[in-house]
Amino acid sequence: MENPSGKAARPLRVALDARYVQEHFPGIGRYVYHLAEALAALPEGPHLTLFYNLSQTTPRYDLPALAARFPRKITLKETSARPFSLAEQYRFFFPALRGHYGAWHAPYYLRPYLLPRPTVLTVHDVINARLPGAMPSRKTRLAFAVTTRLALLTSKKIITVSQAAARDIEQLYGVNPAKIRVIPHGVSPSFRPLDPAEQAAARSRLNLPKRYLLYVGINKPHKNLARLLEAFKLYRDQSGDTIRLILAGKEDARYAGDLREKARQLGIMEQVEFRGEIAESDLPGLYACATLFVFPSLYEGFGLPVLEAMASGAPVICADNSSLPEVAGEAALYFPAENVAAISTAIGEGLGQSEELRQKGLARARLFSWQQAAEKTLAVYKELSSKK
Repeated sequence: MENPSGKAARPLRVALDARYVQEHFPGIGRYVYHLAEALAALPEGPHLTLFYNLSQTTPRYDLPALAARFPRKITLKETSARPFSLAEQYRFFFPALRGHYGAWHAPYYLRPYLLPRPTVLTVHDVINARLPGAMPSRKTRLAFAVTTRLALLTSKKIITVSQAAARDIEQLYGVNPAKIRVIPHGVSPSFRPLDPAEQAAARSRLNLPKRYLLYVGINKPHKNLARLLEAFKLYRDQSGDTIRLILAGKEDARYAGDLREKARQLGIMEQVEFRGEIAESDLPGLYACATLFVFPSLYEGFGLPVLEAMASGAPVICADNSSLPEVAGEAALYFPAENVAAISTAIGEGLGQSEELRQKGLARARLFSWQQAAEKTLAVYKELSSKK
């Protein structure tokens, strides 16, 4: 990159708050890591400074190794200020000032609010406003409302991951649409179909049943897993099919017991496998060997597991709400999330159309990439930097 004088222009400097690359934020951590990786891979990408907390990391995403791969594009800066802490409100002001950043990218609404650099905020969803029952107390709901509005108000640009989420932000918070940029997630190349030998190895390594329905995600109430258990039992009872159900993903201890008790009450505990959190290296195999992927969520800002399942060659059925039809397009079968009988029927139809759904899903997944997400995000950074 050169300026009019013929000298090489200095790359745009961007601070990306990577403190969320940790176990407490599995989805946001994945977003930050893959976005940083894709931005660093762009030929004319920015120079990224990743602020991270060494005491709160995850083996899933190795930030020092990422910085070592892109030594001219990524600098790591350690901080002791943790998310949710008072310290984060004052410890980043002077580092931001000294860093001469064209933009500060906050991937979460709980963030430093008073910064001397223009801020880009990524809003992944507004579930706590759309489904207030997702938060346990009135006090918590009030805190969420105040901090979300403060984050939106103090950000120059807002990135969100779907048109559905953008509409929610506009309608629920009165944000000017001109301030919002919709940039969908990408999908990692590690999610791909496996050949027969690779499938056999994955089945052996993960001890997978021959046929199984799969759900991947957290176990919070809005994921609608209680109805999925009911629909699974109804499908098995009506069809006589002996297919199993695997529930995989990080478990919130507050709800883990409830779902197991539900399975016991339904008499399907022996047919349901609660796998809990899955290693990043094992996820592609789990998806690729699935007979059918089922995603019954009541609300999503994006729905990345749907895209990962499609990219892995798993046929997909999912709820017909929020962002899910936008992500899956015509490559999935849909059902109303609150209708157990409809979910059961969709399971049967999905199994009957599995090869067609598989091919459509593979084609759909190819429309999403982290490179595209990085290019569009870089354009937002440049827009902000030019207005300083």
